[in-house]
Amino acid sequence: MKVVCFYWQGDRWTNDGLEVTYINHLFRGVTRKMTQSFDFICFTNEDLEGLDEGIEARPFRVPSNKGVLPRLFMFSGESGLFGHQVLAIDLDVIIVGSLKDIAGYSGPFCTRSKFKQGEEWKLDGDIMSFQANKTNEARFWTPFDKNPEEVVNITGGRERYWFRHVVGEQGCDRWNIMLPGQVVSYKRHVLRAGSPPQNARIVSCHGDPRPHQIMDREWVQENWK
Repeated sequence: MKVVCFYWQGDRWTNDGLEVTYINHLFRGVTRKMTQSFDFICFTNEDLEGLDEGIEARPFRVPSNKGVLPRLFMFSGESGLFGHQVLAIDLDVIIVGSLKDIAGYSGPFCTRSKFKQGEEWKLDGDIMSFQANKTNEARFWTPFDKNPEEVVNITGGRERYWFRHVVGEQGCDRWNIMLPGQVVSYKRHVLRAGSPPQNARIVSCHGDPRPHQIMDREWVQENWK
């Protein structure tokens, strides 16, 4: 199992100076809750100091001249991930429960549905698991590498639009179907309740607030550290 995250210059964490904090907290959360052996890789082209021991920093290539769609690189053979199941997690999540089921997924591609009510049929891409192989390289990476301008025009630089374009509405597994209630939204499932649902494993802090902005919650203090 390879667990990967991405940080690149210009990402939203830069303004807060919290990029290393977010990477380390994600690594520690995965370490606490993972039940199987894994390697943790942060793809970054920045010289980051203070990363926890156990985090491997790897450079990545993005063919677009604007530097957008960086995470598509993980589907390429250049990433060094081929032959492994990959769990890709955005930095703005909080690991709150055992990752046994999520890490146990071994299918070709799984991501979550959009949390917004009435738009659940749309795919989102902050927590994904996929088989790193030539099939997924041909689906997600090769068209981008060959014609980055066209893919940028299709997506506006947002990876989730590329996933929707490539796999369609029914073309992949979804966490909310495979593992109901394990991947939840802070704003939709946690904010009003005050704490995550009992079955939750990963809380996505998509949009605002970010994890460091809700540190007054006891459950955040216990799990994001």
